[in-house]
Amino acid sequence: MLGPFARVGPQTLLVSDVDFIRKINARGSTYHRSDWYKGGRFVPNEDTMLSLTDDLEHKTLRTKMAPAFNTHTENNRVEASIDDQITVLLDLIRSKYISTPDHGTQPMDWGYLASYFGIDTICDIAFSEPLGDLQVDQDKYNFLHNMEAQLPTMSVFSCYNWMLKLLQSPIVARYCAPHPDDLSPFGHVMGFARRQAGTRYGEKAVHRNDMLNSFIEHGMTPDEAERGGLLQLVAGSDTTATALRAAVLFVATSPPTVARLRYEMAAAGIPANRDTRTIISNAKARSVPYLMATIKESLRLHPPVIGALEKMAGPSGDVLPDGRRIPPSTRIQVSIWAILRDPEVFGSDADCFRPERWLEVNTESEQRKRMDRSTDLVFSAGRFVCMGRDIALTQLLKVIAELFYRFELTVINPEKPWHSVGYGIFCQHDQWMRVTERVVPDKKAAAG
Repeated sequence: MLGPFARVGPQTLLVSDVDFIRKINARGSTYHRSDWYKGGRFVPNEDTMLSLTDDLEHKTLRTKMAPAFNTHTENNRVEASIDDQITVLLDLIRSKYISTPDHGTQPMDWGYLASYFGIDTICDIAFSEPLGDLQVDQDKYNFLHNMEAQLPTMSVFSCYNWMLKLLQSPIVARYCAPHPDDLSPFGHVMGFARRQAGTRYGEKAVHRNDMLNSFIEHGMTPDEAERGGLLQLVAGSDTTATALRAAVLFVATSPPTVARLRYEMAAAGIPANRDTRTIISNAKARSVPYLMATIKESLRLHPPVIGALEKMAGPSGDVLPDGRRIPPSTRIQVSIWAILRDPEVFGSDADCFRPERWLEVNTESEQRKRMDRSTDLVFSAGRFVCMGRDIALTQLLKVIAELFYRFELTVINPEKPWHSVGYGIFCQHDQWMRVTERVVPDKKAAAG
């Protein structure tokens, strides 16, 4: 064991100390983002919230974007958007992927279906218009496949930033970078974001109750709004899809989890035989303790983002908890995987999927607080906390509740349940599932 601080480079520490990570992310901290984040640029020399490293610029842009993520005031159609896409998802599964004795197994690749759901939902929330992948059950513009192909390169650029600088030259950017008007997969998606933003400015501006409208109302320029919308489309959909894939895998391979989920949902008064337009409400989903515990446990075991999220010490350096001093510009990388599998926090079975651990400790106990403080880092913390956290949790709760309350899902190949490779974020597909309709016993018939 190397402990919570490990030197992995001349000026780089890999850290799994929760309090220290929260300290460097806190408001007023002298730490700032390193150039590691520049690897997240979608277009050379153009920054989004994801790639900004200047603290003031980041704070200014975040102030303009944050209200759009308030689902109670600024963007109160979020839940309706999620419900609409869940309905499309359920209808697609019923029409195409139900296995029966007469028609045999109809394999469903949940890996890509989760991506279609993620990208269409965030597009609906951000632009009031889904991209349309889920409706046609395909990667319409080959965008998702293209992003998978680019992930290894983006990961290398984040680690070796000098390579990225070579691509920032005007000549390389002109001939190699994607553009909203080209026909490349990423160009198609950039064009979608540009067209959406373009309709919201000028004399004939369209006003809609969505994320993009909130961006504009809080002072975003057309270019900022376009890049902000593109960021939601790319980053927001990918991380949600990863979380959904992991949750489905963990739950589907744990019969006791499925049984208890169904028992608690039934006890909460949720009807099993509902039409596909009647989706569990966010409030009701959050009132089912075991459902909440299941989502927490899934996020803990398989966080959607495992990148270094590198920060740099300020001009005075810092002092580690054990008294050792680190010099200015020391790079601090986060070991989220180690944090979330710490046996001192989560128990000797920290490597196991067991939602019950969240219900076995009092919510006010110090142990539960340690568990929450660690798991909350899935969404980062402080001035860098993910603004879309509540939206992501709402999607996870609703989708898992609806899938496992309505269907029986089994993994077709338990020895290789999916193709999953991590490059800071995950490339996942070939998650083949067998789906059958769940048979709900008729209580009146059983009583008779």
